[in-house]
Amino acid sequence: MSLRMDKLELVERYCTGLLSPVELSIFEQWLSNDSELMREVDEYRKLTGVLEAYSQRQDLKKRVAELDAEMESDQFRFHASLKKVAEGEQSRYDGMDSLIRKYRWRLVAAAISVLLISAAIGLFGIYGAGGGKTQSAYQELRREVETIKRKQNALLSGKSLTKKDEAAAPALKTYMGTGVAIDKQGYLLTSHHVVSDAKSIHVANVAGEPWKAKVVYTNAELDLAVLLVEDAGFKGFSDMPFAMLRKEADPGEKVYTLGFPREDMVFGEGSVSSRTGFEGDSSSYQISIPVNPGNSGGPLFDNEGNLLGIISGRNTSAEGASFAVKSSRIATDLQESADLKLGLPKRKALRGLERTRQVKKISEFVFMVHVTN
Repeated sequence: MSLRMDKLELVERYCTGLLSPVELSIFEQWLSNDSELMREVDEYRKLTGVLEAYSQRQDLKKRVAELDAEMESDQFRFHASLKKVAEGEQSRYDGMDSLIRKYRWRLVAAAISVLLISAAIGLFGIYGAGGGKTQSAYQELRREVETIKRKQNALLSGKSLTKKDEAAAPALKTYMGTGVAIDKQGYLLTSHHVVSDAKSIHVANVAGEPWKAKVVYTNAELDLAVLLVEDAGFKGFSDMPFAMLRKEADPGEKVYTLGFPREDMVFGEGSVSSRTGFEGDSSSYQISIPVNPGNSGGPLFDNEGNLLGIISGRNTSAEGASFAVKSSRIATDLQESADLKLGLPKRKALRGLERTRQVKKISEFVFMVHVTN
């Protein structure tokens, strides 16, 4: 077997859970250092998703054919109780069977409609409509805090506005999200939708110390943004005690998140529900942690306190179903960017610590992201 075929077979066995523990460990180490292999794994999962949808279509066609056959069978023929009819008398039942035959396709069409609607509901539940995260079931989680009038800003800065200026000047909106440090030089990770239209950005740690920041990198497709603290009073971060994981988590793995859906940091815990996110997105996990506006950009940690992903949104039609962009995809994307030279965290200093001690050590690296647009 060729090297290419060996690689494809390994990808298939990995995605179907057929690798032995030793093989799995070796493959995941290979996967963490090979972006091309990561793409092949993603392509395989997308392909199997398409094949599953095709299989559902074929099953639908089979059910329609079976329905047509049933319409031809005796069970759909008209049967009336025996009745003695005088010679020459026209029975009101005459021709009923032929009438059913005549309109058989109308009955089949009605049944097909029911099947198609049922199939559509099932597919929309899995994939959504329109092929994007713009559907009403998906909610991004930046939190709108307040609308600030330009007049108030002018007063605070000692300036005055004419009535014409007041009427023409739009209001400024303030939003909150969450970010996590990924480089001790002052780089933080958050969601693209949190900062996409920002005019100014400030970040604050749990102690409430604010710093000015700017966007230095975005990937709208992954809903990812990197911020850099550029405040004169900033002295840098200490070494982060967690690693950004390059391997994927398994369904059922215990996870937790930290974020700012309110002014104080909030802890939430649950588990990985699926290796794919909204509409089968292979770059995200679905997790069973209730999250709220303000959680976007917040870190997702595994049971050993390692960074597993970044919270991006939730499914409003499924209670407790939330989504996080995978750290493996984030790390690959950041490494492939020529503009970024990041020292991504690699320490695993929290292994074996109880949860409260992990959270205490991690919390100094989780920030409220304050955006004005």
